[in-house]
Amino acid sequence: MRIGIFFVVDGALISDSIPVEQGQCYGDHVEHGAHYDYWLNLVPNTVAESLFKSHAYDYYPRGRAVFDVTHHQVKLYVDRCIDTAALSTIRASFLIPDNTRVSYDEHYQCHHCNQMFVDDFDETDE
Repeated sequence: MRIGIFFVVDGALISDSIPVEQGQCYGDHVEHGAHYDYWLNLVPNTVAESLFKSHAYDYYPRGRAVFDVTHHQVKLYVDRCIDTAALSTIRASFLIPDNTRVSYDEHYQCHHCNQMFVDDFDETDE
């Protein structure tokens, strides 16, 4: 099993994951990665990554896989715009079971979900 962060960019999965054993404890969860830091440091190698970098880090649907130490299971926190096909891809990439609990979290809202979203990305900021 793997934990970490992910984005879904026009159907393509962009992720940063590690084995659970290498994660950092945060309360009763083991986690890895930060969405903004990943976006900021990513050097695009694919069309999807270039598209991803052309907007603010929170423009596309995103989420996180964490390990719940108390219940000994992975949990997925996702944007509501992530569909079942993308969830299947995420589960396969993170090596987690199909019955993994999925929670929709207001923290993970893309530009479609967040009525207050402003794409304030300016390429001159890089």
